[in-house]
Amino acid sequence: MGVARWSIVVGACIATALAAAAGPAFAQSARDWKCTGDSDFSWDAQIDGCTEAIRSGRYGGSRLAWAYINRGISHYQKGENELALDDYNEAIRLDPESVNAYDNRANVYSEMEDHDRAISDYNESIRLRPNNPAAYNNRCDEWLQMRRFQSAISDCNESLRQRPNHPGTLRHRGNAYLVSGELDKAIADYGAALRVDAKDSWALYGRGLAKIRQGHSAAGEADIAAAKEIDPDIGASFERYYGLK
Repeated sequence: MGVARWSIVVGACIATALAAAAGPAFAQSARDWKCTGDSDFSWDAQIDGCTEAIRSGRYGGSRLAWAYINRGISHYQKGENELALDDYNEAIRLDPESVNAYDNRANVYSEMEDHDRAISDYNESIRLRPNNPAAYNNRCDEWLQMRRFQSAISDCNESLRQRPNHPGTLRHRGNAYLVSGELDKAIADYGAALRVDAKDSWALYGRGLAKIRQGHSAAGEADIAAAKEIDPDIGASFERYYGLK
């Protein structure tokens, strides 16, 4: 994976949800299957666990979509985008109103630089669940990669309205302000993100670029050096996704 995106996990409280869907006899949670879509098990173990859940015959129709989504997340985390896409497609076939499936499939399309399809899936996710700060955050970053700066800022604003002070969204809005030349606002957002996570290499690098553009070369170079200590490839990532260097 490249640019940070927020995967929408179907593991949280899944035992209760699945029990309701599968009836009182249901006894195994997503964690029991090792199919949470989270980092509590290795991604290889989760692929195996989700596959076992899919093949178990315990779930059918929309009740099975969660296992495809969480296996898709595991493939995505391993950089196996085509396999992830296959799983999200199947999840949507099983449950055409799965917000999680649309969100996560959009992340894959974004990584594959298929921006129009990514935007389409984020749109559908937001249509199905308007109170959806993660999707607004991710669509903000997608608009930015398409150089649609005002659309990006608008989506990040809405995400922050729904989920105030989220560091990832502050960073994405900071990126949009940086690319559009609003340097004071960019530095303010990067600073707010760094107060939450001082090791955020994206925020450090972006703030460094903004400071240099303001003429504060020494302070900017210090931020960039700190970012590269955390992630030596951060400069190449900024150039790839935002055209900045």
